[in-house]
Amino acid sequence: MRRLILSLTLSLCGLMVSAQGIVFQDNAPWDSIVAQAQQENKLIFIDCYTTWCGPCKALAKEIFPQQQVGDYFNPNFICVKYDMEKGDGKMLNEKYKSHIIGYPTLLFIDKNQEVKQQLAGYQEADVLLTAAKQVQQGRDLFTLQKEYKEGRRDIGFLNDYIGSLNAAFMKEEAQQVAKEYLDTHEPETLDNDTVWSAVGQYVTDIHSPHFEYLVGHAARYGGVLKRNREEINFQIKVSCERELRDKLRITFDSTGVAAPLPTDTLWMEKVVGFMEKVGLPNADINRYYIYIHKQLLNGNNDEAWQTVKRGVWARLSGFYSMRVEEYVGYLLPLTKDKKVLKDYASVIESFQRGRKGMGSYTAYKTLSDINRKLGNKQLAEEQMQTYITERDKEIKKFQEMFNLTD
Repeated sequence: MRRLILSLTLSLCGLMVSAQGIVFQDNAPWDSIVAQAQQENKLIFIDCYTTWCGPCKALAKEIFPQQQVGDYFNPNFICVKYDMEKGDGKMLNEKYKSHIIGYPTLLFIDKNQEVKQQLAGYQEADVLLTAAKQVQQGRDLFTLQKEYKEGRRDIGFLNDYIGSLNAAFMKEEAQQVAKEYLDTHEPETLDNDTVWSAVGQYVTDIHSPHFEYLVGHAARYGGVLKRNREEINFQIKVSCERELRDKLRITFDSTGVAAPLPTDTLWMEKVVGFMEKVGLPNADINRYYIYIHKQLLNGNNDEAWQTVKRGVWARLSGFYSMRVEEYVGYLLPLTKDKKVLKDYASVIESFQRGRKGMGSYTAYKTLSDINRKLGNKQLAEEQMQTYITERDKEIKKFQEMFNLTD
């Protein structure tokens, strides 16, 4: 009976040992790690972390303990983790600073202490395993980078290369590689699954034929080709709303003078048409914004303001205080009518009464500008002082939140 119990105990212990994740050496002397890598002829896998880093903790809790990850990493790599703010971690942070974009950073280093592969940020297990296998097979990021510079451009290779760049958080480089491919290939190539996997997420330039093709074929991509329609719609939505935001936003120079309004309203309507074609929300509200924009361009300032007010009273999406302040800032120099000026102030005050949080201080400056024009100099000065005080408080709070204070 004792033998049976002992046998079962040993079996359970064996299962516990095998069912483990990555076994790290924690903040071990770097020289000993390099010596071990040279002796065992293995690559070094480093988890570069800090004690305050949330994604670092999530990796340690959710990904590194997975058996599939441990089963591959433990026999194939010397696995070590370093706090980048103490001991040898500080030295390694300086040594490999060109590869450490932020935390966590995961490095694969050969026995000669050369970086062969890098990953940045929280990564799912499949991404981590793919990177590990690539470096084992000599298909690491920097080998792919060298082949790209030498002119390799087949789509299977680009798929791997762009994936490695993204995993390393080299987003600009990945975008440039994708752009070069898109610029030299017809939109119809997006129908190919490998092409879509490699560059589909980079079809975001709404001026390009590829974007228009994507809009026109979004339903087919989601249906016939079984691609993620929700992700495609979101990609189109973000691209369109960014363009419309840039075109419809009223901006001011350092002296408070409004920049000239963009005049190509036909283009703006075409962008809204993209949104309507794929059934995106907020197309109607953007047409509402375009209508206001047209009225301002045509000098129909009263109609523009009344339309803004209707949007405010109806609580339409996007008619928040700061946007209304932009309209007031544009219109303010164009009128001396005290009734109109008081109407501007009334609408801003209606926001101010129930408005708190980030950016709420800006209304004081707008009200100060209105009251100065109304001749209420003392009130204008008081509101400007309140603006400065509240602004400085918020700047200080922001600095403290992100440890930006000296």
